[in-house]
Amino acid sequence: MKTVLLTDDNDDIVELMKLILANSGYQLVIASDGHEAVRICLEKTPDLVLMDLNMPNMNGFEATKILREKGFSNPIVVLTASESERDRARAEQVGCDGYILKTMEMKDVESTLDHFLREAGGLK
Repeated sequence: MKTVLLTDDNDDIVELMKLILANSGYQLVIASDGHEAVRICLEKTPDLVLMDLNMPNMNGFEATKILREKGFSNPIVVLTASESERDRARAEQVGCDGYILKTMEMKDVESTLDHFLREAGGLK
């Protein structure tokens, strides 16, 4: 079973993603801020990270930059409400592999995860 780390401080998004991923065959691990995401990634190496950008303590940009500097190479996909082109460009600059808007249809979330895990050799 592939592991997805969801890094988000919004309880509603966490509960929604639990529902989506429960039926998708993924194990979900949750981090509530960037510090926790970095720690979990370096300890457990999840197959994919869904990273919110705006969180307390350490934001998603900083967490992604640290992870890439420490050699974490699995896909990191932004999951955010920000439609800002500046945020999208900054996310790419720090090493994010994709960008999902929280306003996206939830059925599209699963297909996006499948896409990145397939590219990383995660799905057969």
